[in-house]
Amino acid sequence: MKKLISFISGIMVCATAFTVSAQQLPQLPNDPEVRTGKLENGLTYYIRHNEKPAQRAEFYLATNVGAIQETPDQDGLAHFLEHMCFNGTKNFPDKGILNWLQSIGASFGGNVNASTGIDQTQYMLTNIPLVRETVVDTCLLIIHDYSHFVTNDPAEIDKERPVIIEEKRSRNNAQWRSFEKSLPYLYGDNKYSTCTIIGSQENLETFKPESLHNFYKTWYRPDMQAVIVVGDVDVDAVEQKIKTIFADIPAAENPQPKEKYTLTPFEEPRVGIITDPEITSASIEMIWEYDATPEELNSTVAGMLNDIVESVLMMVTRERFHDITSKADAPYLSGGFGFAKLCEAFEALDASVTLKDDNILGGFESFLTEVERVRRYGITEAEFTRAKDNMLARYEKAANEAETRMNSQFVWPLINHFFDNEAYMDPAVELETAKALFGQLNADVINQVLKQGLPTGNLVILYNGPQKEGYSTPDEAQILEVIEKVKNAEVAEPAQETANEPLMDASALKGGKVKSTSEGIYGSTVWTLSNGVKVIVLPTDHKKDQILFNIYEAGGESLIPDADFETYNSTVYSTFKRLQGLSKFKGTDMNKVLSGKMASASSYISGLYHGVSGSSSVKDLETAFQLLYLNYTEPRFDQEEFDSAIAQLKSLLPNLMSNPQMVLQQKLTETLYGDDPRNEFITMEKVEKADLETIERNYHNLFDGVKGATMVIVGDVNPETLQPLVEKYIGSLPKGKKVSSWVDDGSRIVKGQVENVFTQPMETPLVTAIQLYTDYSPYSVKQSTLMDAVSYILDQVYTETMREEEGGTYGASSSAQASMEPESTYLLQVAFNTNTEMSGKLREMAKEGVKTLATEGPDDEKFGRTVEYFKKTLPERRISNSYWLGNIMDYCKKGYDYDAEREAAVEGLTKEDIKAAAATMLNSGNFVEVVMTPEEK
Repeated sequence: MKKLISFISGIMVCATAFTVSAQQLPQLPNDPEVRTGKLENGLTYYIRHNEKPAQRAEFYLATNVGAIQETPDQDGLAHFLEHMCFNGTKNFPDKGILNWLQSIGASFGGNVNASTGIDQTQYMLTNIPLVRETVVDTCLLIIHDYSHFVTNDPAEIDKERPVIIEEKRSRNNAQWRSFEKSLPYLYGDNKYSTCTIIGSQENLETFKPESLHNFYKTWYRPDMQAVIVVGDVDVDAVEQKIKTIFADIPAAENPQPKEKYTLTPFEEPRVGIITDPEITSASIEMIWEYDATPEELNSTVAGMLNDIVESVLMMVTRERFHDITSKADAPYLSGGFGFAKLCEAFEALDASVTLKDDNILGGFESFLTEVERVRRYGITEAEFTRAKDNMLARYEKAANEAETRMNSQFVWPLINHFFDNEAYMDPAVELETAKALFGQLNADVINQVLKQGLPTGNLVILYNGPQKEGYSTPDEAQILEVIEKVKNAEVAEPAQETANEPLMDASALKGGKVKSTSEGIYGSTVWTLSNGVKVIVLPTDHKKDQILFNIYEAGGESLIPDADFETYNSTVYSTFKRLQGLSKFKGTDMNKVLSGKMASASSYISGLYHGVSGSSSVKDLETAFQLLYLNYTEPRFDQEEFDSAIAQLKSLLPNLMSNPQMVLQQKLTETLYGDDPRNEFITMEKVEKADLETIERNYHNLFDGVKGATMVIVGDVNPETLQPLVEKYIGSLPKGKKVSSWVDDGSRIVKGQVENVFTQPMETPLVTAIQLYTDYSPYSVKQSTLMDAVSYILDQVYTETMREEEGGTYGASSSAQASMEPESTYLLQVAFNTNTEMSGKLREMAKEGVKTLATEGPDDEKFGRTVEYFKKTLPERRISNSYWLGNIMDYCKKGYDYDAEREAAVEGLTKEDIKAAAATMLNSGNFVEVVMTPEEK
């Protein structure tokens, strides 16, 4: 922030109260491996060689303009232009860009996309397969056409209008409506107060093509743009290609400058009381606004120090609010205090609280008291130390992982450099810089900076809450009265903390031994321990300093008796787990105990399996294993923590069903599973009946021992140093009485033809349709692959028909799932949003898409795209540790080699097999359709 960085800069030059220029401050060093330059026409470029994944590259066009540059007749056209870039350019007429990219395996939406903001716009071609040298040339030519040669054909504009109107309809939920209502309070009479990105429906329907053309020609010019290429490329060759391909774009003559916006200071708080029938909880946000930090400071050491101070404050306050809201009698649900960038021109100190319906003003007062405590007294030394340890641990992990960074990890730092002059540093250099800066900081320094630098003026207060009869919505006077009361109240200093205890006494463990060693799948090593655990270890170099593990047994919820589901609910359990401590430590103590550790481990209970999964850095693996051990031997079932979880659910549920999407989920669950207690939607009645004793008893029954358990460890491990840790911690786990196995509890999706069309009150008339096909053919990886192909082809069909031809939806998507247990099952789901007038037609078109594929099969073009996409994604998955962890677990559970069988299935894909797979789903006789329609007002 501008005010805070004045004091930060003072620290850098051993002064106390004056601002120095950016030129006087040390600059942060950028990564020297990035090639940068600027063409004569003003175009900036960044190129970085990287081989993760191999034979892949990212191509981005960053355009330093957005919706704020629109004139009144161009409302919504910055975003509209983003769509038009896929609808015809000089070198790629019509859908030529998408057709070519899909022909080499890229997917629309997944690898080909764009994003428009208020101030900036990005176009991205991600994970593009470099199947031949000319791919680089063609991708650069696409970016080149985005930059200056989009045709904006009036006929294509008219075809795109209904698509964007449907996007606007889908987006126009309670959160979006509240955001639009908040703009005048946030920005006053500034132009930002009328900037909504997507625009008004009236203008989208009626704007003249020349308005779009004028926006494009005015703002899409090389001096406002940067080309970014990262991947398995020859940097010299790419640089020359950029110079050649982009040379025909002329420099702008008399370029129109971007208007600079500044904050108009205001004395009295601007208070907005915003309500909506579909808002599910009350909240109050306080925003102290100030002009954005000058960009020239972002690349300096002072800028990084400013970021560190801001991050420390946010981490400390997040911890404090978590401690408060984890209590059963918490006065509010959640709180936050930190810094935000509202737009290119404004930044803010932001304090936000989510409140309980029965304590809105009281909860606000309690929250504001905590904010005032920070303002008056700052943070404690113990809080600073934890924040420092956590931040340095993250910097260290980033440095350790640097050589295995993915292409995508390089891109955004470069974009941020172009937009905001932020440094893009080598992670090792960034770590050393952070260490040096933290060496100049302690709690006293932080508190001095915060006391003098936190803004107090230009206050915006936004209340958001449900709009319903009988709801106690506060007014402006009541909110201001609370603020004045806290400002004049006595507030105690934060308590100073003593040192934390160690997680456990590991010296007391007896350990176990590896009884036998054998070779496992994919070149892994299999250790069988004396307590019966089979440990499978697969060292990889896919991602440095990352270790993933999962220890599991068969059983899960299938072993919980039917009668216990009266008082056990997975939603209640998962809410409790977020607050649950371990051993002698409360949940609020765990983050403190694990300060500076990159380690996690958490128990889980799924439908058929239970166990503990986790991850760690190399140096913190022992800590992760200690967490795993304690999840088995000393789980904590604290009534106060359980009561807190129940209190949170009770506070959220009453208004939750005012959200139409939650109602849809409830209707879908009820339609699919009826009154099956194992698949009941969460209700207040279920929460009232939930019982900690039931949860604890079933947990202990499942986690009584590890006889027959399997543990899989994948990542940056050395078996020689790993084995003693495995023997010590995993070998010390209790053996238990018997090997567990899951049972078939009979829980199934309803069979036959079922339709549930219901009406729902909603502010924005929106029809949502979900169609589900189910089949119970024998499971195979080949059939699962064919179902994925069916889904991928249907997405292409629906894009062409329901979106492009009919303009009836922003997008219809399908998804396929396959499972072997407890019964072989294939699911195909189709979902989309639309308007009332077109819902009947689109529902039939969605069904017709499946029917046509089942009777005619895919055409050559869609089949070819699908094969190329599948061939592209398989090697990308193979450089992920989680992929191999999952494959090993599948092999142990179900006996198949997914990787080998998937590759064979992809190589053997045929149009006839895809046709047959679609026919199997269509002819299964199991079809469920759930449709939510708006209630007439």
